[in-house]
Amino acid sequence: MAVLDPDQERFRCDGVSVVYLKGEIDIATAEGVYASLASAVVENCTVVDLTAVDFIDASGVNALVGALRVAAGVQHHLLVASPPRQLCRILDVLDLHGLLPTHADAETARASHTAHAMH
Repeated sequence: MAVLDPDQERFRCDGVSVVYLKGEIDIATAEGVYASLASAVVENCTVVDLTAVDFIDASGVNALVGALRVAAGVQHHLLVASPPRQLCRILDVLDLHGLLPTHADAETARASHTAHAMH
């Protein structure tokens, strides 16, 4: 498993893709979410848009962190947009905001990525 790189701002980026998730991300769906995100981050830096996610639990957070590890391993970024309230609480409790920073929406995440990514 790749080690997370604290210097992610140094990753070279050629573009950003957006993955839209919906419904519930829990133990029953987390593996599929992880597979989708891992596949996306191998190709490009990726924004995961959670606007249509109704619920996320710790297994969903684990899927996000796992995909972040894959992204870091190939020197791509994973950005989280429109996080549900539960996710924000989990990130607060686990002190993961530095690892998985969140953005108000996908457009803001893309703008943040463009502003900080090296081209």
